[in-house]
Amino acid sequence: MSDDFLLTTPTTNSTHKQAVSTAFGALAPFYDAWYQTPLGKYVWTVESAAIKALLPDQLQGVIFDIGIGTGMSLTLLSSESGQIVGIDIAWEMLDVAYQKSHNITRVHLVLADCEKLPFREEVADFVFSMTVLEFVSNPDQFLQEICKSLNPNGWLLLGVLSSTNLWAAERRIRCFVKPDVFRFARFPSPWQVTRALFRNGFIQIQYRGAVYAPSFTPSRLLASCAIIEKKLSHRWLWRALGAFLVIRAQRTK
Repeated sequence: MSDDFLLTTPTTNSTHKQAVSTAFGALAPFYDAWYQTPLGKYVWTVESAAIKALLPDQLQGVIFDIGIGTGMSLTLLSSESGQIVGIDIAWEMLDVAYQKSHNITRVHLVLADCEKLPFREEVADFVFSMTVLEFVSNPDQFLQEICKSLNPNGWLLLGVLSSTNLWAAERRIRCFVKPDVFRFARFPSPWQVTRALFRNGFIQIQYRGAVYAPSFTPSRLLASCAIIEKKLSHRWLWRALGAFLVIRAQRTK
């Protein structure tokens, strides 16, 4: 994958966005069920731990959750002093998130294109976005929209499916056999994401890795893998090899 992976796809933007919206919309009724499997529980446990490690000590003000999906992140981001604006391109995903938001105060859900956010500039204090960068038609534009939406010195937390692991290879191979939502994804490396953030107005970049066990790991070994993750997720070399990356960056003034 070249350093210039952050370019538009061969298809037109509108075609790509519609295809992604349709694919995730069809997935919405079944999306959460995978996280109830042994592998899914392991993945969410270690991903959540990596996210929490880089979240600000206090979440307050306006919090954008771009690509909120079915709302799994609501429990991570909920705050008594903050209001969450959940944004997604698939209304079916938002419908599931709406059911989860009833017990969480100050949550607003918006159907919108994350590459053209329908908000005024410098309105958000914190932006969270999980597994969106890989699917947008123009990631540079996506990062620029986030930068514009943040207050000066505001923080961004990205969750990204990385290219530097067996999961990415498996997903690519699987799409040749039975195309699924990952046929629209382009998996970047940690270094590609870091460079993209720098050139689109972000500094103070830090990251952690998660999900080191391959997808074929026997269920009986997953608990042990989760323990090992704590030692690997923040180490200089190993963190880059996780299937899931959590990257924190601050908007320049």
